[in-house]
Amino acid sequence: MKLSRASKVTASSLILLSLFGGSLSANAGQNPERAAERAQVRAEFRTQMDTFITTRRAIADERRNTVTKANNDYQAALATATTDEEIVAAKQARKAAINEAKEAGKSKILALAKPIKPTKMKKAGAAPKA
Repeated sequence: MKLSRASKVTASSLILLSLFGGSLSANAGQNPERAAERAQVRAEFRTQMDTFITTRRAIADERRNTVTKANNDYQAALATATTDEEIVAAKQARKAAINEAKEAGKSKILALAKPIKPTKMKKAGAAPKA
């Protein structure tokens, strides 16, 4: 029976995963305290990253909404403008509002601290020899 290339890759992947997964579970069984500590550190990092991403998205949404409002105000001002000076003033007001929104967004993002990825824990070695 001939196996296709995809079948061979799938079979070898399953074998490697079962071997690798078995060694992980065996290692976790030997030292459950360290496994629990690693899981706690990962969970804390994941929570910090979720908060960081949510905050960044909120800052980006706020900036986007401010720019949209500035553009809408500009369109409304153009609809009611009767002189060239009013059109120029509307353009300047729009440009100033957009620049202010960009700068405010940049400063908020720079003030936001990205969580530091936890380092790998060192394996517990054998007891030191005396």
